[in-house]
Amino acid sequence: MSINFKVIPRKNPSNREAAPKYYASINSKGKRNNRYIAKQIAERSSLNQMDVLSVIEGFLQIIPETLADGYKVDLGEFGTMGLTAKSNACETEEAFNSTMIEGTKVNFRPGKLFKKELNAADFEKIHSTEKVTTETE
Repeated sequence: MSINFKVIPRKNPSNREAAPKYYASINSKGKRNNRYIAKQIAERSSLNQMDVLSVIEGFLQIIPETLADGYKVDLGEFGTMGLTAKSNACETEEAFNSTMIEGTKVNFRPGKLFKKELNAADFEKIHSTEKVTTETE
């Protein structure tokens, strides 16, 4: 398995006149859905695909609820999730109130095993004209 990338030019934002430099840009092969993940887990365990789908659905309900209750979610070797807030600035602490918070964003910090697997990935250069097929099952 490999991660596809293409090479793209990027200009220096502080010097628009400079020649662009070339950087890697990850190119997704598509999306894999809950059913695909459940099937893969079922093939590696004693659970059937429907049992795994049920657990995934429960997971997808509990994680946002836990974050909304103000907790971080520690998923061990997979990683940790927590919320960060996007807000308007205020001149003083006393003048700041919750209406100035515009929203939240989930911050994911991968765990050691997750990082190890991604760091061991191979990369394959593709050309911008190549099309990649999507497998969702």
